[in-house]
Amino acid sequence: MTPVLQTNDLKVHHKTPRGMLRAVDGVSIEVAPGETLGLVGESGCGKSTLARCIVGISRPTEGSVSLAGFTDDGSRAERFRRARAVQMVFQDPSGSLNPRLSVGRIIEEPLMVHRIGSRAERRERVEAIARQVGLAPYHLERFPHELSGGQRQRVSIARALTLEPGLLVCDEAVSALDVSVQAQVLNLFLDLQHRLGLAYLFISHDLAVVRYISHRIAVMYLGRIVEVGPAEAVWSRRNHPYTRALVDAIPDETIRRDRTSLLEGDVPSPVNPPSGCAFRTRCPHAQARCADEVPLLRDRGGGLQVACHFAEAIEAGMQAGARPTAALRVVAGGS
Repeated sequence: MTPVLQTNDLKVHHKTPRGMLRAVDGVSIEVAPGETLGLVGESGCGKSTLARCIVGISRPTEGSVSLAGFTDDGSRAERFRRARAVQMVFQDPSGSLNPRLSVGRIIEEPLMVHRIGSRAERRERVEAIARQVGLAPYHLERFPHELSGGQRQRVSIARALTLEPGLLVCDEAVSALDVSVQAQVLNLFLDLQHRLGLAYLFISHDLAVVRYISHRIAVMYLGRIVEVGPAEAVWSRRNHPYTRALVDAIPDETIRRDRTSLLEGDVPSPVNPPSGCAFRTRCPHAQARCADEVPLLRDRGGGLQVACHFAEAIEAGMQAGARPTAALRVVAGGS
């Protein structure tokens, strides 16, 4: 089965006065038809840059993005084809919806740009999509400022569905909503996936939300994927110390946590990342090897891949309820 999304060693680098900023630094991911891949990580790790590269808002420095088996060559025809294959749902619907257009016109606009259907056919399509996302006919005559936050996000989802894409890239699509509204929108995503066969790249800093909606989870740190696999395997095994820290930071008393794994300090600068393993400056397990060798993703069984030199020891320690020793908490020198 051809993936709806495949990136191959994707890199997005930007020249800055301080040096080369490596926002995305060699990311290879796949999303199958009807699958949700959750992408999680702290702010500044490159998630949104990756999303914008996938939908064509920005161009990669190196590597490739393949959508439904084709690679965008930069031509106008391919840009239109990309729009039919992938659409994006942004974090803030207030900022991504034109305040001067009615809801009906906002949803209809992609059809107009692509010259699809007559005016009557477009109106029928808009009304059908609005029903699918839980909007009433009278909502179509209103303007974005007249709707609640949850309703505005439903408008954003409806607009993204207008061209019948196979993949939606959801960039923090529920983080700006109240908790109760988050649950409603997440369930809407699940319902649409069941009925339409949609695939999602669901980006969030909230691992609990990602676990709820995803089939697989990819954990990103400083422009790279450090762990990827089935959602429950990533959640329960937590072979990478960064994944452990993200889970242990969730305020949930049902989680078996290790408080020594909680992170200290900020994400290092992507302009001047640490040598070897980029996470080593915050890792309680770092040793000298971590400063010299970049860990590559390697198979840990059950579809789980982890980029950590000591994944086996970390998992064994977690199963035994052990704590990192003082020696393991020493961070190797250098930057």
